[in-house]
Amino acid sequence: MWPRLVEAWRRPDGYRPGATLARLSLDWPELDGLAAEAEEERRFRFPHGDWSFSARERVEAGWLAHLVACEFRLTVPGEPGRARIRLRHGGFWRRSGIVVDLLDGDAAALAPLLERLRSDADLRTALSPLDFKRCELLGGRDGWQVCLEPYGASEVACRLPPLRRYIGLRGVQGLALLASLAACRRVLLAAEAGRA
Repeated sequence: MWPRLVEAWRRPDGYRPGATLARLSLDWPELDGLAAEAEEERRFRFPHGDWSFSARERVEAGWLAHLVACEFRLTVPGEPGRARIRLRHGGFWRRSGIVVDLLDGDAAALAPLLERLRSDADLRTALSPLDFKRCELLGGRDGWQVCLEPYGASEVACRLPPLRRYIGLRGVQGLALLASLAACRRVLLAAEAGRA
C-alpha cells in the first residue's frame, strides 16, 4: 500500500500512464509491439532482427508542468563487470563527432571497448543526426544495458496555460534511434567476442 501512495504522490497531476507510449506506437507502425509489462513500459522487436528492446516512460515534474520522456533500453549479453560509459555529441555549436566518457569502471580493462566506441564509423553515423538527452552503456552482472533517451517521443503538459504537446519520433530521428541501438549492440557484442 505505501509504495503505491508514494508513487501516486510523485506523479504530477495530468500524467496519463501509457499515453506517450501509445503515441510512440503510432509513430512506429512497422515495429512489432510485444506484450506490455506495465502501462508505462513496452517491448518492441527490432525490424529484420531477432532481438528486442524496451521503451518506458519517465516523468519529470516541474512547477505547473511536467515532461514525460521515453527511455529506450537494450540488453546485450556479456560479462563486463561494473561500468558506466556516456556517449555524447562533440562540439558546442556544430556536432563534431561522438565523445566517449568513462564515468565508472576499470579504465585499463575497458580501454579496448572505449577505443572501439570512439573509432566506430557506423556508431558515429547513427548517433550524429539523433537529438538525444542521454546515452549511457551500463555494465553489470547481467551484461550490458544501453540506455538512450531522445528528445523525441516525449510529451510536455502544462496546467497554466493549459496545453499538452507531443514531440514525435518520426522520419530521420526514428531511424537514427534504431540505427544507434543496433550499432551499440554490434560494438558491445564484438567487444565481448574479442575478450573471449
